[in-house]
Amino acid sequence: MHDTLRAQEAWRQGQLEAPVPPSEAPRPAELEERLRTKSTPLVRKIAAEHNIDLAAISGSGLSGRVTKSDILSHLEAPQPARPLAAPPLAAPSASAAVQGPDLSVGAGARIIPGPAIEPWEGDRVEPWSRIRKLTADHMVMSRRVSAHVQSLIEVDYSRIAALRTQWKGEFAERGVNLTYLAFIATAVARALRRHPVLNAAVMGESTVYRGEINLGIAVAMEWGLIVPVIRRADELNLLGIARAINDLAERARSKRLSPDEVQKGTFTITNPGVFGTFVGLPVINQPQAAILAVGAIGKRPAVLPGPDGSDTIGIRTLGMLAMSYDHRIVDGAEADRFLADLRAALEEAPEELA
Repeated sequence: MHDTLRAQEAWRQGQLEAPVPPSEAPRPAELEERLRTKSTPLVRKIAAEHNIDLAAISGSGLSGRVTKSDILSHLEAPQPARPLAAPPLAAPSASAAVQGPDLSVGAGARIIPGPAIEPWEGDRVEPWSRIRKLTADHMVMSRRVSAHVQSLIEVDYSRIAALRTQWKGEFAERGVNLTYLAFIATAVARALRRHPVLNAAVMGESTVYRGEINLGIAVAMEWGLIVPVIRRADELNLLGIARAINDLAERARSKRLSPDEVQKGTFTITNPGVFGTFVGLPVINQPQAAILAVGAIGKRPAVLPGPDGSDTIGIRTLGMLAMSYDHRIVDGAEADRFLADLRAALEEAPEELA
């Protein structure tokens, strides 16, 4: 009688399982597994709170049963480093986001977790900064949302190289560094007027054709990536574009951009070529429809047709342009026409960009 009362009191305090009627008693093998993995309600509660699999703990109780002492010892033991859990995906603030609200990952967006990684001896684990998390969230979301397609085209910058040499001193007197990127951005802004679907966005099952042409210029820094925006870039000449690129890049690196200067971009240009990359295939900067990557520009051999129809090998200043675009609204033919127009502007009449 006293043993029964003590057992009932222990059960009420969570130290024993509830009694099992004889008709429902498990077979010996099932009982052993149940005792080993389930243990007491108190132990199971602790395991649930700390996301612990009891089957992974070696118990010291009957049939390997995990006791309260076992699970507490497990919690106190040093644990191997785990991958950071994906943060709740809310719209980032304009000052912290890569491009303000335009780069928010949106409601319901979730990153699919990758394989579990265990750091090895000698490894260094560095938690992501907020801007790195926002960039990662945005890039994964963009790949999932947009139907990415890429088109590439080679451009002969030889005439632009000559113009840079001719105009560089004049621009420098005005405090502006004249770069190839300035020529490209000016040509892009004007080409977007003729190809508005490249300057658009997807809204549900509709296409939003933006009334403004606002060029985002990606700027890489040690702490992450930021995309300041040149508003109404199609209304600026070469000097205005070059001055805006210089100014925004300088203030981005010194963290002096205002929130509205990283918002409302409609088309993005990224320049991996500055690091020597031959060509890059960028991820679309949501919610935009396209992004252009500028490859390294340098002197390379090229086939040059002669006036009599014969071909010769010559040295030209060449570079690749690669554009990723959203195939939901941008057809390949339209993207290729845009790139062809862009190349024509850069090769045949770069003087008109001034």
